Amino acid sequence: MAHTTKLPAAAARGVLVLLLVVALGQMALGNSPVGAAAAKPPVATSVRAAVDGTTTLITIEGTAPMPYTVKRPDRLHVLVELPGVDGSQLSPSYGVASPLVESLTVKHALRENEPVASLQVTLREPARDRSRLEGTRLVLELLPGGDAASNSPADPAQTRPSPTPASGQATQSSQGAQYGQAGFVGEPINLNVVNADIRDLLNYITEQYGVNFVVDASVQRVPVTINVTDVPWNFALDSILKANRLGVEVNGNILRVATLQVLKDEAKIRAEEESARTELRAAQLLNQPLFTEFIRLNYARASGSLASTSAGADSFTGGGTSSAGAGTGGDAGILPIIKRRLSARGAVEVDSRSNTLIVTDVRENIESIHRLIQLLDQPEPQVEIETRIVVANRSFSRDLGVQLSAAVFNLGRGAGATFENFTNTQTGLQPGSLPGGLANTPPPSPGLGATSPTTVIGLTTGIFGTAQIGALITAAESKGQAKVVATPRVTALNNRSAQIESGAQIPVITPQSGTGGGSSVFTTTFVSVPLRLSITPQITDAGTVILRVTMENNTVNRTFVNALGTPGIDTQRMQTEVLVPDGGTTVVGGVLNDRETDAQNRTPGLASLPVLGNLFKRKTVTRNTDEILFFITPRIYRPDYQGRRVDTEPATTTRSVTLPQPVPLGNPETNTPATAVPAGPTQQQQSPAPTLNQPNYYPTTTSEPQQTTPPQS
Repeated sequence: MAHTTKLPAAAARGVLVLLLVVALGQMALGNSPVGAAAAKPPVATSVRAAVDGTTTLITIEGTAPMPYTVKRPDRLHVLVELPGVDGSQLSPSYGVASPLVESLTVKHALRENEPVASLQVTLREPARDRSRLEGTRLVLELLPGGDAASNSPADPAQTRPSPTPASGQATQSSQGAQYGQAGFVGEPINLNVVNADIRDLLNYITEQYGVNFVVDASVQRVPVTINVTDVPWNFALDSILKANRLGVEVNGNILRVATLQVLKDEAKIRAEEESARTELRAAQLLNQPLFTEFIRLNYARASGSLASTSAGADSFTGGGTSSAGAGTGGDAGILPIIKRRLSARGAVEVDSRSNTLIVTDVRENIESIHRLIQLLDQPEPQVEIETRIVVANRSFSRDLGVQLSAAVFNLGRGAGATFENFTNTQTGLQPGSLPGGLANTPPPSPGLGATSPTTVIGLTTGIFGTAQIGALITAAESKGQAKVVATPRVTALNNRSAQIESGAQIPVITPQSGTGGGSSVFTTTFVSVPLRLSITPQITDAGTVILRVTMENNTVNRTFVNALGTPGIDTQRMQTEVLVPDGGTTVVGGVLNDRETDAQNRTPGLASLPVLGNLFKRKTVTRNTDEILFFITPRIYRPDYQGRRVDTEPATTTRSVTLPQPVPLGNPETNTPATAVPAGPTQQQQSPAPTLNQPNYYPTTTSEPQQTTPPQS
């Protein structure tokens, strides 16, 4: 017989409510963000690479904020791991047009049933990395210079936590990490307290802005009274610390507060420790073996005056002073720069014939010098300087200035222009329409020049203005107003001087007393009377050219002639500095050339009669004043150079060799071996010295250390 147990009505209703709650909970869990996130991890959708100046930016786009870890397996690799991120939509590799990045590969795998995406960057040279999150985007920055990364072959992993902040405090924590940096301004704060403990104020700032404080034991209870409104919290904190003789030490997003005396003592201890480490490092260098490397320079000069001495090779030793002529100027070459990076035992020699440096030092310093030479030994851009020397009448200069001023503003005469015995013509141009390519500069200030264009001197144009000037000069030649006497064209390296000289030589007779009361002896020498133009170009980052122009005009003055018939020489000299666009033209002038012509027409016979002869002759004196104008046009020519890898540099030839110590040579006829020389505290086997008959006179590798004192040749 079956028995049926009936639940009370209240209990039945409770069971139904419980079942309903469980069902709703499961539905809510399935629709909740947590459940959705667990079911669908973030997806990396694309990888992009761009170059911004010297920085390479690698951007990973995702559907949600992605946790990531950056590792440095070695100096030439950067590994970015994205745990819990699906990277199946990414390509296995990406091409990067960057001087720092050689390749970019992506891998996707499952680790404990969780997707893991990884991105590996292979570098061409050591570089520094920085990473940041911008919403759902991860940005990896690669910057030149890998000194910090090269100290250790495998840096510890830098793990970034999940980027999603739980509250506003996490966002303020990132701001607190920037405290102490230039330009940081915190959020406004309102404080009105009397005799409050400074530690309580620090706790309040921590709670409000997420800044982490560590209070040193030297800080006792300090009563603080402050009343500020809408003041950045870092300004208020600095004022509180300064008023109570306290200081702060920033370490990431942790601020350590201590007394000024404690911080001063710690800074002194750190300085002493750094000095001790430096001394220890110097002592360690004394015990390291010396190596020698031959570095041939391709573009840089090994030395300036040293390379032109009579000896085949000159040398510098570490810790010494520079030889005469090897100053810090541009003609000193690269040798003084290398010398300052040598140790006390290091030395560098120069073979001026082959432009080769022979560097002897410890291995670490040689590698540092080699990297420096890789940066300095680069092809320099060149500047082609086209100069048109035009002799024109005064009206041509005025007319040309009028025509060009309708479209061009006057650029000025250049900073620091100096004139010696030179006609100074001011130029003032009115604003006008500016066609493309012409130099657009403000008009001159009132009172500095004439109110209307009077001359072309000092005018600077762009590329289109250069073509316009050429057409105007051609037209003036056809009218007889101007004549192009020379069009020299030279090419000069950046910051190297180019000279253009044209002229004649005149004989100068100099008397010399004879010996023994004899007659005087006359010596004739020839003196140049040139028109000389010296131009030094300097290329700017903006693609313009700074021209340093020195012009000298020498003319024969027949008015002043000495007793021996030697005429005088008049000299006009000008120096100026002007900024010219690439392909533009600047006009330098003002050198006047006066010509006076006497012409006489007469009737033969009748013109010789006294008094009445004046009726039958006519005398005409014509005086013409011409002006010499220099139209200078610079054009930049850059080498086809995109940068080369340091480890595969083919142009700079280096050869390493260990120079053996001089040893007594054995008898070659009896095959008597040479006596070995101790190389240090322990005796080492010395390699036989290479001979000229060997196929490789300079070995490319070395394994034997060198003695402390470099051998004498």
